[in-house]
Amino acid sequence: MGAVSLIAAALLLVAQSAAATQASYQIATLKQEQARLSAEHDQLLAQLAGDRAANRVATAAQQLGLTHPSRWQYIHATGAPIALGPRPANPGRSGVWDGVLAVLGAVTGRPLNSEPAH
Repeated sequence: MGAVSLIAAALLLVAQSAAATQASYQIATLKQEQARLSAEHDQLLAQLAGDRAANRVATAAQQLGLTHPSRWQYIHATGAPIALGPRPANPGRSGVWDGVLAVLGAVTGRPLNSEPAH
């Protein structure tokens, strides 16, 4: 019976040693993967910083063939209102409130009236 116990203990020791060796290889592999991913992370952060740089848009525009204008030109618009709804029926009032009500009416699906109740 002592020999069987001795052989079982030896096999247990060998199995434990093999498991420890395999775990050691897995740890080494995971450390290499961690180092590779860390380097890739740093590279992506550098790329992101470059893409966020202020001159990135200008460089991309130049690559597309766009150029800066030789001079600035300002255009003065005369009365170009945005049509939010029908023109107000009350010519004496500002159309801002009527426009707001028209937008709200379009959103809610119910026309709103700015006329005071008589």
